[in-house]
Amino acid sequence: MQRWLYMLGGLLVWAVHFVGVYAIASIGDVVSNADALTWRLIGLTFSAVCAMFALGLLVQALRRADDGTDTIDLANTLARLGALVALISVIWQSLPTVVGY
Repeated sequence: MQRWLYMLGGLLVWAVHFVGVYAIASIGDVVSNADALTWRLIGLTFSAVCAMFALGLLVQALRRADDGTDTIDLANTLARLGALVALISVIWQSLPTVVGY
């Protein structure tokens, strides 16, 4: 189970980010206005936390692949690709919040 979490960790971060940003925007739209500064800052903070987590997973996967102790190259490749996709996706999905819709 731990190896599956290692390989799919980046994609899980991306899924959590997608659901979280959607929930923040929905709650912000119900409470006041989704493009209000407060809700944009909450969304950007959440996106920054998710981006840092994805970056941490990417660094961990790159270091683990370089130390030579783990012989399963497929797991390292999937972990690197998943974390990279998550990092790019989190940044891409937070651009409308930065621009202001």
